[in-house]
Amino acid sequence: MLDSTISYETPEGIQIQLPIAGPLVRSLAWMIDLLIRGVIYILAATGLSYLGEVGQGLMLIGLFFSEWLYPTIFEAVKGGTPGKMLMGLYVTMDDGTALTWQASLTRNLLRVVDFFPFLYITGLICVLCNAQFKRLGDLVAGSLVVYKEETKKLNSINLTHTPRALPFPFSAGEQRTLLHFQDRQQDISTGRQVELANLLEPVINCKDQAAVELLNEYAAWVRGASK
Repeated sequence: MLDSTISYETPEGIQIQLPIAGPLVRSLAWMIDLLIRGVIYILAATGLSYLGEVGQGLMLIGLFFSEWLYPTIFEAVKGGTPGKMLMGLYVTMDDGTALTWQASLTRNLLRVVDFFPFLYITGLICVLCNAQFKRLGDLVAGSLVVYKEETKKLNSINLTHTPRALPFPFSAGEQRTLLHFQDRQQDISTGRQVELANLLEPVINCKDQAAVELLNEYAAWVRGASK
């Protein structure tokens, strides 16, 4: 397992892997958000300039709320700002659950501290000093910035196999291992698949590619039975 990936097991026995986003991709997402807000500010300033001092006051109010509510609302509702979503990132709680409003507000309020003394130097130092790439806002809020994994490739393999009932009851851990074997087949070579499947030859009474196919059929049955 990569050092930048952490795993959690849900109460239902489902293992979730969260690939953590590093400082570079997060910086790119921040610059995209900055560009988006900059365009909005320019358009708003142009329109409000015709209102004189009233327009200036409305502009200042708008700047205040956009700076704080823009990331807070997007992260709490969508899981990430437009910049994060464009970079394939989203914000989650430490246990992999959806980010709460309280956590979103907390992590964004503490951006002020992370920004000190300039350009998020404090936040960058904090990110580089912990394995989960958390800035101070994340540490206090209990949040993580992670990559949004593509699920379609993990779910496509089982569609090609006819479910076959397990020859005997598998424990919850054995069933998770079976599903993990099937889900990760596109990431490992055919030779490695056969090597892993042959470890179970005394149990399933077959080997080589036939063993791989049989394990896929068992996994398809487990997946269907768990729905």
